[in-house]
Amino acid sequence: MQPRTEHSRDVGTNLKMTEEVLNTYPNPWDFFNGNPQLISNDGINKIEYDNLMEIAMGAPLGGPCSWINQTGEKQILEKWCGGPALWNTTGTKVAIPGWTRKFLRGTVQQIMVLDIEKRELIRYKKIFNVLDLRTFDGNEICGYDSPMYRKKIVRFDLLAEKVTERKKIKTGANNTYSK
Repeated sequence: MQPRTEHSRDVGTNLKMTEEVLNTYPNPWDFFNGNPQLISNDGINKIEYDNLMEIAMGAPLGGPCSWINQTGEKQILEKWCGGPALWNTTGTKVAIPGWTRKFLRGTVQQIMVLDIEKRELIRYKKIFNVLDLRTFDGNEICGYDSPMYRKKIVRFDLLAEKVTERKKIKTGANNTYSK
């Protein structure tokens, strides 16, 4: 019986892709609160993650995500988010990959958008494997799904996609997780 050589070529391709993704910083496997990308373009608002950990061995990072507003008040948005988050060009909205578990699909991501002006967190229905968000202009978010394996380009139109949840962000002392 002859050894299979296709496998070794696939591994080489995957290693090259892994190297390309990991050399693009920040990415879902490597980001932290000091990234300038987490601060709005106007410098007024910031997204902050707490206790980031791999969601599985060698998998992307996940953890609680908060919004720090212009007065320094910290509002917890969700308890299981990926990253890095990405602000729109005007600094009024931020896209955040949110982790969730789906029956028969496993651990997947959905796009969440925090609208600063409306003080609302919107979770969209569409499912992704691992999001690597790159641009957010107007109502369009672009990036990649599954950037390490079978990469797909994502062009996500906020006006055309279905919403699964809208959550008002409260001010004041009540800044705990809520659904």
